[in-house]
Amino acid sequence: MSEECCTTESCATSQKASGECDMHEKLLALADDAWMELLKEKIKAEIEKTNGQHMDKIAKLVSDANFAKWGSMINAKVKCNEYKENLKALMSGGCNT
Repeated sequence: MSEECCTTESCATSQKASGECDMHEKLLALADDAWMELLKEKIKAEIEKTNGQHMDKIAKLVSDANFAKWGSMINAKVKCNEYKENLKALMSGGCNT
């Protein structure tokens, strides 16, 4: 691809449609994304180094609470289903009046 590609009218038709003319922009955006990802990883490493043990405790606390929440929700769902099945059984049995 030549420099001429992006300055000629041909870019607005076939080459622009195939993405050739904006490749340099895509690569620069990719480089920006990579830079931000690397910076994020460096920040995470620094947080781990200075606050890792404290963050481990917080993560454990949150994880345990989340597990208990889902356990309670599942147990409630089971109880609700048991109620529905018991009610269905009683209702389908009919009334003896």
